[in-house]
Amino acid sequence: MGTEVLFEPHRIGKLTIRNRFVRASTSETMCNPDGIASDDYIGLYRTLARGGAGLILTGHMFVHPRGRYQKRQAGIHDDAMIPGLSRLTKEVHEDGGTIFAELSHAGSQCRVESIAPLAPSPIENFISKRMPQEASEADIQEVIKAFGQGARRAREARFDGIHVHAGHGYLISEFSSPHSNERTDHWGGDADRRSNFIMAVYREIRAAVGPDFPVTIKLGMADSMPGGLEIPESVERALALAEAGADAIEVSVGIMHVSTNSSIGRFVAVTPRRALEDWVVHRAIYPSSPQAYFLPGAEALRARMKTTPMMLVGGIRSTEMMEKLVGDGIVDFVSMARPYIREPDFPNQVKAGRRGVVDCVSCNICAVHEGIDPLQCWRTSKRKLFEHLMYRVKIRIGA
Repeated sequence: MGTEVLFEPHRIGKLTIRNRFVRASTSETMCNPDGIASDDYIGLYRTLARGGAGLILTGHMFVHPRGRYQKRQAGIHDDAMIPGLSRLTKEVHEDGGTIFAELSHAGSQCRVESIAPLAPSPIENFISKRMPQEASEADIQEVIKAFGQGARRAREARFDGIHVHAGHGYLISEFSSPHSNERTDHWGGDADRRSNFIMAVYREIRAAVGPDFPVTIKLGMADSMPGGLEIPESVERALALAEAGADAIEVSVGIMHVSTNSSIGRFVAVTPRRALEDWVVHRAIYPSSPQAYFLPGAEALRARMKTTPMMLVGGIRSTEMMEKLVGDGIVDFVSMARPYIREPDFPNQVKAGRRGVVDCVSCNICAVHEGIDPLQCWRTSKRKLFEHLMYRVKIRIGA
């Protein structure tokens, strides 16, 4: 088995994806302040399209003004967004790319101070450190409709499909988790009722785009803290989504905690210790590096879900691991986010004979941009590294 398995076409719904490489979603903070696509934002995706990934997933787009995660995030909450997004898809398609719009609501993880965060229950968010308001029935119905309208706009803007963000501690994963959902009504109380929100969102999206338009789900399979969401519950949720018509499931993590250990695998956290660990492991003692953090979730789901395509994201760093995941039938697509920040043309490099580990060392400094700097690899910017170090110093001294 060689890398040729990574270049075999595969279907997602009625759409044929040219290879098994997926550029996973990551926040860009490159749009205009109103959420409209900027030239830099479009340029990022043109570069990715030229890089050879079979499928590009955008960074998460907020479907409702209250669901915004941070400044300069892409919006899909208003029809005014459609012209800019139409220009994005046109240019990506001209460069041979296939692109899905990722729809999201930040929930309690909203970092925009002027927005009151919303969540299923009033529980402080680990990441934003903000206390959200409990969603009323009217709030819930409004958000569900907003996902459907966001999907309509994505189709009108000529995206090739929809990717629903149901992980990483954002609103959908908060409804799915026993940690953040303490409701006792239709929207919470047991595993079945915690599934009602994501199922309602999926049905609204499907009604908006029709039966043949690809709709895929990034599903947080387990939370990173004890007492949170666990894999068996999420397997049942994924099976229900597949039965309802979801065209693929991307296995990821649920609510994120400050810990580096998780019931699903190794949690991706921005800490100096984690950066040092990954730098040393990837560069000094590779190939013993831990890869595919969320593989346990993928294996559990594959044992039950045989036909619906699966993607796996999280710490996939070598061509050998990619070949194994696809060649052994564990997943159908390998998703990576941070490596494409450093090497947007990685699939083309592999096609030309590249083997071994990616250049990305998983230091996560690229994630600390807080809506101020555009997405970039710190290794290309000394200023970026300096600002990050100053940020860490301030955190340590409590400034």
